[in-house]
Amino acid sequence: MQAIEGPTDMLRYVFRYKYSILLVILIALLCLIPSSSIPYTSLFYIPYFDKIVHFSMYASLGFVAFMESRITRQYSINHLYIMIAIFSMSGVIEILQATVVPSRAAEWTDLLANFIGLLSGYLAFRLLGGFRIFRFLKS
Repeated sequence: MQAIEGPTDMLRYVFRYKYSILLVILIALLCLIPSSSIPYTSLFYIPYFDKIVHFSMYASLGFVAFMESRITRQYSINHLYIMIAIFSMSGVIEILQATVVPSRAAEWTDLLANFIGLLSGYLAFRLLGGFRIFRFLKS
């Protein structure tokens, strides 16, 4: 990974990781809005629906972040940095849910679902990353 030296380098990274940044913003918004603002739906009756949502959000974020990083499959240390950054972000969001957002609570099982989703996103990258259909993520 290269150091960011100036505003043009920062813009280059923003454009390179545009989908990942959008997903991070979307995940943060969904996790930090009060539960009273979320419209109630019959999907909430599905057992562990909350964990399925956490898994899905972080699996998709992980997959997109690995695809956008343009890192080949051999550079596992850079993959580790990406995983640590995303998992740290999920931990910060859980802490903010417990301390800042009324009517929301942090749960260890949410953090576990985030981690398993992130690992699944990495495995999907390893298995599916070479397919042409995902080429737009490498732009």
